[in-house]
Amino acid sequence: MPNRRTSPPRQTQAKGAKLVSAYLENADVFRTAKGGGKPKGPAVLVLRNRTDFVKKDFDRKAADLVRLGQEGKLVKTKPKRKQVEHKDPKKPGTRKLTTVYRDRVIRRLNKGQNYVSNKELVKALYRGKNPKKHPVTGPGVTLDPDHVHELQLGGKDSYDNLRLMDAWTNREIGREIGQALKDVPEGTPVIVKVIP
Repeated sequence: MPNRRTSPPRQTQAKGAKLVSAYLENADVFRTAKGGGKPKGPAVLVLRNRTDFVKKDFDRKAADLVRLGQEGKLVKTKPKRKQVEHKDPKKPGTRKLTTVYRDRVIRRLNKGQNYVSNKELVKALYRGKNPKKHPVTGPGVTLDPDHVHELQLGGKDSYDNLRLMDAWTNREIGREIGQALKDVPEGTPVIVKVIP
């Protein structure tokens, strides 16, 4: 007679395994639809806080995405980034909108006596300007401008859609949302759930 398990299954994470912060609850529907069928209903994106995230930033980001999903504003789209021309004619080319936003925040924080009270914030923003010298290897290293309404979920690349966020948390959430939605066709509505 086979042995029966009397204790509940272990809920531990394997040593060295990476905890995923974003996955699709109904991923099987979109994998099977990839062959030609059209899936019914929205994609359900589940977000989970990881221990290496800045909790305050994750909670704020997750709450915004849940709210936007409930309002029906989240749709899988291809991200469109704006390029901004330099005001100085001596500098050729364009810059990303997020770079211009970061520079404006730094300039505003450096005016007058503001620098003294915002020294750490300014340093974190400067570290983000030079990723080769200050690579983002974990939380708390630097700050990034974050799109409140993610570009890959139908958000606009505009100043009013940007806010400062921990760079590690921002980049990891964005990367994992993109990975979770890779099989979802463009134009599909997205609903977000959060696991505490």
